[in-house]
Parts: sequence; C-alpha cells; structure tokens
Amino acid sequence: MTVAVISKYILPPLVGAVIGYFTNLIAVKMLFFPHEEKHIFGWRVPFTPGAIPKGKERLAKAAGEIVEKDLITKEDISDRMLTEEVEKPLIDRAMAVLGEKIKNTGAVLAGGPEKYDELETNLTELLNTKINEAIKSMDISGTIKKEGYIMLKKHVDESRMLTWVVSDKLLAKIMNTVALKIDEFIDSKGSVMIQDITSSRIHDLGDRTALHVLEQAGYSEEFVRRQLIAAYRESVVNAVNSALRRIDVASVVENKINSMSVEELEKGVLKVMETELKMIVSLGALIGLLIGCINIFI
Repeated sequence: MTVAVISKYILPPLVGAVIGYFTNLIAVKMLFFPHEEKHIFGWRVPFTPGAIPKGKERLAKAAGEIVEKDLITKEDISDRMLTEEVEKPLIDRAMAVLGEKIKNTGAVLAGGPEKYDELETNLTELLNTKINEAIKSMDISGTIKKEGYIMLKKHVDESRMLTWVVSDKLLAKIMNTVALKIDEFIDSKGSVMIQDITSSRIHDLGDRTALHVLEQAGYSEEFVRRQLIAAYRESVVNAVNSALRRIDVASVVENKINSMSVEELEKGVLKVMETELKMIVSLGALIGLLIGCINIFI
C-alpha cells in the first residue's frame, strides 16, 4: 500500500474520526470544566467556567419549576395514594384494628396493658364523679316528694274514708320522710353502686370489638368500610394540597441544587447521563469518519 493510497483513502476518514471524537469530547467536558472562571492578565478566558457551573442558578430555578409544575403535582400524588394497591391494605388494616378487642387496641395505644388498666380506672372514676354530680343536680328526692305527694293526694281524694284519716299535713310528712331516706341512700350507697355499674360496663366494653359496638349502634361492617374509604380519600386530597402549599417544592429543589458543589452536580448528572454522553462522543467520531469518507470522493 503506497503513501498516496494511505493519504487519499485511509488518512481522511481517520483524521475526520479523530477530529469528530475530540470535538465532541471537548464539548461534553466543557459542560462542567472548568469549574471556575479562568483569567489571563485580568481578562476572563472565554467559555469559563463550564456551561453548567455558569448557569447553575438558572438550572436550579428551572429544575424546581419543572418538578413542581410537571413532575410532582398534587394530582399525581393524590392519584398514586388513591390507587387500590395503596388504599386497600390501609383500609383492611383499619378494619382489622376495629375487629380487635377494644382493650387490646387500647393497650397498644396507651403503651401497655398496665397503662390501659390505669386509663380504664381513671375513666371509671371520671364517669362515676360526673354521674353523681348529675344525679345530685337532678334533685331526685325533691321531685319524688313533689310528684309522690300529688299522686297520694289524688288517691286520698278518691276515697271518702281516707280523707277522714289522712290529712294533707300527714301526706307532706310522709313524703318528706321518703325524700330524706332517698337522699341518705344516694349519699351512702349511690356512689358505690354507680361505680360498680360503670366499672362493669367499661370492663365489658373492653372485651368487645369496635365493630361489634358499631353494629349494635346500627352501623354494618360494610357501612363502616365505606365510611373509612371516604374519609381516607378526603384526607389524602386535603393533606396533599396542604402539604404542597407549605412545602414549596420548587424552592426546595432550587435550594438543594444551589447548595450542591459543582463536583456533586457533575457526579449526579454523569450517574444518569454517562452512557448518553459517551454515545455523543462516539457519534462525533462516527460523523467525522463519514465526512472523511465523503471527502475522498469529492
């Protein structure tokens, strides 16, 4: 093979390939390098710093806006949270919790069986106090004295014989005595009886499930499930809207990119685009090779 043949047919494609390769390689490198401005005799060297370091703030702002407006929208997040694969396990778990004994769930929420027992005792005492206060405020003895007097008076008036024996004064005395005994009974035994009843009811309630209690109140298991689903969906939409308003995704992304060093930014871009950038460099070599081949025939 003569020098003429090499210089005419081999050298042009090779030179074109080398030029295309290094041209694209330099272009890719100039995306990041140099990281800072370079100066000669006080004058900034053109194309320094690299394209990405120079436009880092604009890149950060644009990336934040794109993420907020196009990538992470409230509709996208809500739709994802409302898919069956996300929603169904949560609703099933909620129904399972409602299907467990109240005391078991309460023990978990309270931090242990002992804490739950303490909570149950406190609740019993609170109810006992409130019921006692309510009973005393009702003036049961006074009501019985008044209504009892009216009732007895009516029966006495209906019998001529009783009207001779039972006077209004006697009726009042009888009802005063009854009222007094009722007050004494409430003061001495009312609190204990109420405490026994409330303690028994609350303890019995703990052995039931929330679903059982709801069913007794007229709400079927299917109705409860539908209500949970509706509440979950409404909560997701409201929570996502509120969260995105407060978070300001665009600012978060912008600040995050601005806080990164050029080296970190370069590493991140190369991690995602390394293969594509290498293809660009190789494409430059291929185009240079093709141009070199075309020049042979011009």
